[in-house]
Amino acid sequence: MKKLSGQDALFLHIDQPNAGTHGTMIYIYDQESVPGGALRFKQILSHIEQRLEVAPFFRRKIVQLPFSLGYPYWALDDKFDINFHVRHSALPKPGDWRQFCILASRIQARQIDLSRPPWEMHIIEGLDNIDWLPKGSFAILTKGHHAAMDGSAFAELTWALHDLEAKKGHRAPVVRKGSVITQEIAPTTLTLLMHALQDNLAAPLRMAGPAAKVLPKLGAMALSGVGRLLSGDMPEAVKTRFNAKVSSQRVFDSVIVDFGKVKEIRAAVPGATVNDVVLAVIGGAMRKFLQKHKELPKATLKAVAPVNTRVDKSATTTSGNNISVVTFPLRTDIAAPLERLRAVHEGTAQTKETASAVGASELTDLSRFAPPATLAFAGRLVTMTGAGGTGPFPLHHTSVSNVPGPTVPIYLLGAQMRYWSCVAPIVDGMGLFHAVTSCDGKLIISPTSTPEMLPDPAEYTQCLRDSVAEMSKAAAAAVRKALPAVSRKAKAKAPAAVAAPRKKKPATAKAAKG
Repeated sequence: MKKLSGQDALFLHIDQPNAGTHGTMIYIYDQESVPGGALRFKQILSHIEQRLEVAPFFRRKIVQLPFSLGYPYWALDDKFDINFHVRHSALPKPGDWRQFCILASRIQARQIDLSRPPWEMHIIEGLDNIDWLPKGSFAILTKGHHAAMDGSAFAELTWALHDLEAKKGHRAPVVRKGSVITQEIAPTTLTLLMHALQDNLAAPLRMAGPAAKVLPKLGAMALSGVGRLLSGDMPEAVKTRFNAKVSSQRVFDSVIVDFGKVKEIRAAVPGATVNDVVLAVIGGAMRKFLQKHKELPKATLKAVAPVNTRVDKSATTTSGNNISVVTFPLRTDIAAPLERLRAVHEGTAQTKETASAVGASELTDLSRFAPPATLAFAGRLVTMTGAGGTGPFPLHHTSVSNVPGPTVPIYLLGAQMRYWSCVAPIVDGMGLFHAVTSCDGKLIISPTSTPEMLPDPAEYTQCLRDSVAEMSKAAAAAVRKALPAVSRKAKAKAPAAVAAPRKKKPATAKAAKG
């Protein structure tokens, strides 16, 4: 039997009817490169079925103990039916982007059936009226529970289900750790209770190592925080409309930015990274949106971001979670775009130093090895307190997750992927999530929220576009301003030009005679 780790189980414990911890990955395809014409649903279904072996969780369900007495287990679903998991539908006419976003939001809003393997795929046809796609395009929405996989595992599955060539492709290599067929059927209750007893007895011993490393560092940070509190040097408490309870409905949209433009903005601030640019753009968008609604606080807002803590980043793992979280300032208190980017860059550098000092992987180990009963209590505590967001002193105001996509064209049965993004999970106190992906030379920022917080998601995505345009304009102006100075400096350093000697004219015949 394979147990879920403590961190995987935590995502089950914090599930709520209004806020499931599942995400929906979206792939959109252009069929113009398909050999022999448009694909049919049966072809796609057969292709998916042939590649289910790349990840064991496709055929496994989660078995939980009563009252969360022990870690949940994975067990082979002996009644597995691919037709339940892979579903076929089409957009109503005219098949525009708004209709697609509404459908994606509705799919995300529904809870996953945990009596079966925790995933679904929705094949959506009829994307016929989207200006950046040719008619006849289709989408695949892959919905999976966070207990089964994190963003990195989702990214690996993307490679596993696609080819690198349109006509005669080859699948990206995936390490297979055992056959799915050999996985055990659900164990008996008595067996589960015996394992639960072992887990609860052994958990303190497993936690001893990580706790010995982390607790002294956390203690030093706590003392530093107390010192700042006594000295009055504490940041102002900031709360926004996004730090509230969420409904069961979802809204979703996307902004697509040329990656070349992102690199131009990054170059305007020495040392800045693409992630810094993304955070500064989001900070600018949230500033514009809240300012428009007369809700902009004076102090800066903060973003929480998951960090991949796998020791071997090259290792393949198509299931489970290995993540920690860090908080970054968005500098919504700064209006000037490049000044905001500089401040964000400085803030992320400080945050990375702190995270390195504490050790994100060490914090992850604490959650992975915690006793099952403690994890269940922690899950209930998180849901009651809104993960620190619904209280009087919110720790963050949005989530930002960056999962880099393929840098080369990839294909599904010859259809080229043109878009890759995600409808992300949101929870109470964290009602705005920015999923950041890249595909086909584009950077894609996709906000997910609820209608109560974002009644018109297009209004917010326009704020994102305006923030990108503002930063791009400022970066171009900074480059133009720097060019004359560079030219003058280069001219001053250049050696003086040496005049070429004038050639003497040859004597003419008449002159020779004289």
